[in-house]
Amino acid sequence: MKLNKKALIAANIVTYIFLIFLIGMAIALPSLVTWYVETMGRKQTLPTIIMVTCYPCVPFALFTLLKVRKLISNLLNQEIFTANNAEIFKKISAYCLCISVITFFAGFFYLPFFIVFAGTGFFALAAIIFKSIIQAGINE
Repeated sequence: MKLNKKALIAANIVTYIFLIFLIGMAIALPSLVTWYVETMGRKQTLPTIIMVTCYPCVPFALFTLLKVRKLISNLLNQEIFTANNAEIFKKISAYCLCISVITFFAGFFYLPFFIVFAGTGFFALAAIIFKSIIQAGINE
């Protein structure tokens, strides 16, 4: 199977950008949330809700991005239907599911977190489907 190496290299670059963005947002989150609350006139409890929700999600997002980097590396090395890639998708789905659970409960305190819940839940489902496809390819 021929892979589009340019697309994989671009995806790898985007993954690095997301890693830098994630670290930057984790560092800047308190001041950004405080600025948002003051500018938009939101409740004074909102910064606490956002930080208590976002900071536990950061490690899961970081691990997901690192696994995506590993997956891209495997694909660039023509390792497609391998048990290692199936395991990577399994871990990605677990990380997304963890974020989904955290943001589901946070959604009761700040409604936009329900959007994050839905998005990460969808990605968890997609990763499980990809894992199943790879396992089916391995077993053939």
